[in-house]
Amino acid sequence: MMNKYLSISLSIILLLGIIVGTIFWIRAFNESVKNFESPLREANLSPQPRSLPKMANVVVVLVSGLGYDDSQTLDMPVLAQLAQTGANAAIQSFPPTYSQTSQITLVTGAPPETNSAPPNDLPLEALSLIEIDTLFAEAHQAQQKTAIFGLSDWQRLIPRNHLDETLFVSTSGPEADQAIMDVALPILKENNIDLTFIHLTQLDFAAKHQGGPNSNAYKSAASRIDSYLGQISNTMDLSNEVLVILSDHGYTASGGYGGDEVEVIWQPLVMIGEGIAPGSYSDIHQTDIAPTISVLLGIAPPTATQGRILFEMLRLDEQEQTIAQLTLARQRIALAGAYLAQINNAPITLPNFLITDLAQAQTAFTQNNIGGALQLATLVQKEADSQIVNARQNRVRVGQWSRLLVVLLVISILLSFMWRRRGEYTGSIVVATVITIGLYHILFQVQGYSYSISSLNNFAELPFDITRRTAVSLLAGGGLILIFLMLSNETNWGTLLRAGYDFSVLVTFIFALPLFWAFWQNGLIFNQFLPAVKPLFWQITGLHEVMIVAILGLMLPWPIMFLNLIVNLARHYLDENQSQPEPDALPGLHL
Repeated sequence: MMNKYLSISLSIILLLGIIVGTIFWIRAFNESVKNFESPLREANLSPQPRSLPKMANVVVVLVSGLGYDDSQTLDMPVLAQLAQTGANAAIQSFPPTYSQTSQITLVTGAPPETNSAPPNDLPLEALSLIEIDTLFAEAHQAQQKTAIFGLSDWQRLIPRNHLDETLFVSTSGPEADQAIMDVALPILKENNIDLTFIHLTQLDFAAKHQGGPNSNAYKSAASRIDSYLGQISNTMDLSNEVLVILSDHGYTASGGYGGDEVEVIWQPLVMIGEGIAPGSYSDIHQTDIAPTISVLLGIAPPTATQGRILFEMLRLDEQEQTIAQLTLARQRIALAGAYLAQINNAPITLPNFLITDLAQAQTAFTQNNIGGALQLATLVQKEADSQIVNARQNRVRVGQWSRLLVVLLVISILLSFMWRRRGEYTGSIVVATVITIGLYHILFQVQGYSYSISSLNNFAELPFDITRRTAVSLLAGGGLILIFLMLSNETNWGTLLRAGYDFSVLVTFIFALPLFWAFWQNGLIFNQFLPAVKPLFWQITGLHEVMIVAILGLMLPWPIMFLNLIVNLARHYLDENQSQPEPDALPGLHL
């Protein structure tokens, strides 16, 4: 058993260390998020030669904030008619599903980890040009005209010399969409822009600021957007143009996004026009959009794309498919080599069979074995993708194993420390700790939160929100400790103070357990790889929870001690008064 005064001193030192450590960790974590860069930022990726002639002009309409299920249930008759007449499918996005990184995935074909966009939505002044290839860059290289009509975010993300026509609005909502449509429709009517990107924002605005996807504002916004889709499709000549309608992410019922909930990661895709094969198709990925549009435009796929060409939706003969697939296979081999070299900080030689198989596919094509060439080129692309995935997983696993040893060591030390501190009030402390943790999570859910980064809509308010819940929970648990100690008639101030600190340390340790798991999975900061989103939630919230619990836990034992001493003094005073005999009412008079 540890001496109680030494125990108190060690508790104070431990809690102070936790406070300082979490403050530095939070700062380093926030800086790493803000400064996260794609592993491909320094890779020298050269575009592939153009392979197919242009099929059609392409108009992409991004309806921000439209989830797949909502697209099926909302009153959007124009969208439903276009989906029935053209090709439609459900698109799966890659977490973190924030707006800016999802939108850049659509125009690069690269997932959030490598697309050079910020992993979470940043204010306009914090944005900078993305550092990897886009559809606009490839179209510009092919002497094609491009246009973007949308939020000012695009102005900061896409180089101006890659765009021929622009309109950037500073705010989202119905007025912004109407301004975009007023400029876009006359340009669409002229039909002289090869790639037009129209970004409609009012649905996203309603979900964020007007009650979520179940609100009347969201339904009204959907109706207005549907009318815009009608105007766009009527303005276009779909006999020689292609209309693509899609979204960046959906919303949870509470108006959250960014996580991996079904309603967030699935969005609709509708394509209609020249060269599009109508029908309902199986699920696809956001990364498939850019390489598919590149085929429609007759340009090379963006150099960092990790998607596939949606041949099933395109009217291409087998020879045209093979030509496009050979180009994509060459692009993927170049990407795999560059990616592996960047994450390993050393030149990497890909397996020889990749180069050999690609050469065999090219030979088969020249020998008019079109089907064999297509199959082999597809296998080469998939194997190159496997090289990327396996290399990443191996690097992540190496870090996880080393961090697991650290986690086990730290937890063992803390458990040993707390075991040696056990005393006569341990049972009461455990009960109070369980109630404290339970109450915190009850309050968390009562306030409408879920255990996902989608529920963290306002990072600026996060510390204050956690502080309120933590303070209420700790006060409830501290109140129980106070009651238990009062019932025991404990009078030694050292014992009272130790019991309070034992409670504070145990609560802090329990709050830190999810943080240990998140550290094991994701590490201290964003470094080369984006973290898994489920542990990321616990890392973000756990850091703030542990810091705040440690701060409050450092102060809580003192009022517990003083209140107990005051109650004991009052109790002692009352006991002394009750033990004295009552004086006679009339001295000298006896019955």
